[in-house]
Amino acid sequence: MHWIIPAIAVASATAFAIAVLLQYGQRHRPYQLAWGIALTMFALASLALTLGVGVGWSPANFKLYYLFGAILNVPWLALGTMLLLGRPATARAYLACLLVFSAASVALVALAPVTSSDLAGSLVPEGRRFLPVAVRVLAVAGNVVGTVVVIGGAVSSGLALRRRPQLRSRFEGNLLIALGVAFAAGGGVFAFLDQSGKLGAGLAVGATVMYLGFWRASAPVRSPIGGPALGRPDGPAGP
Repeated sequence: MHWIIPAIAVASATAFAIAVLLQYGQRHRPYQLAWGIALTMFALASLALTLGVGVGWSPANFKLYYLFGAILNVPWLALGTMLLLGRPATARAYLACLLVFSAASVALVALAPVTSSDLAGSLVPEGRRFLPVAVRVLAVAGNVVGTVVVIGGAVSSGLALRRRPQLRSRFEGNLLIALGVAFAAGGGVFAFLDQSGKLGAGLAVGATVMYLGFWRASAPVRSPIGGPALGRPDGPAGP
């Protein structure tokens, strides 16, 4: 029964990824594409977790879980924040670095010597016990940088709100995204305690809160004098 809550995370992340990507297809906002990719990674990591705790872990399944759940997810979420709030030149530089980081992560995780015996005896294996140092460094670096960018986006939106109240939706949206990242990261603590139900709950709640943040941050920006929206609505039609 440990697989039930992670399966809920799969369903929610998949539904939210589809909604965001459909909106990208309609509006062509680059930050929506980044968020859609991140949510897709979220869904794949949750699927790998569900299969791992439900039918058993394999090296390929664990690598999928670790790559998309522990290394790449948060940096790609941060790309959405950068594209929404950052300067175009800064966003392009971040994207270039992210593509190199992602390629290196895929290569190193694929080549990591993980065996079935490494995964035995634990409901959710701890990668720190057997993964190469380089892979674990990528996980730490990606999550630290990505979290700083996401939280920094929420803070910068809050500072802008003091002078531009029409940006309230972006501030609230980025705050929800930051909270969603915190929920997902907090759920990972339970992996070390072999409590996959709580880990799955963290993933499910994190995906839901992040999606609400994407929807809110994509709301049309109002003019400072309360006139019509400055742009077409970018976000999903509803949560």
